[in-house]
Amino acid sequence: MDLLTEELTEPGEVEWWREHERTADALVVCFRIPAGRMLLTYWHGQLHEVIYQTPEESGEAAAARNAYLFAHYGQEQNWIEVLDNGFGKTYFRSDDRLYALWSYAMDYTTVGTRAFLEGVGI
Repeated sequence: MDLLTEELTEPGEVEWWREHERTADALVVCFRIPAGRMLLTYWHGQLHEVIYQTPEESGEAAAARNAYLFAHYGQEQNWIEVLDNGFGKTYFRSDDRLYALWSYAMDYTTVGTRAFLEGVGI
């Protein structure tokens, strides 16, 4: 799966949409889903970031969700932890095309393209 080419159906009901806080070139659409919220960021007309605001009740459930997401977006590639800043952990996929951020403080998981990460200066 490639964020740039993945075919998506709307994951739930649209709750809001707005410009990205760091660039007017990106649109963020927030969907209400059964587990919480999912934010999709489109930059230059393509999907570049998915934020799962789906906090779990236990550490085991959060680990299972993250294992699923990392496998899903990893496409059999490894994820390399590059930073633990006390708020969360940042990972780069071994081919350097995607990044992931897990906020253990809020239990949110973000997956996005390195192009977006570097292009917007996140």
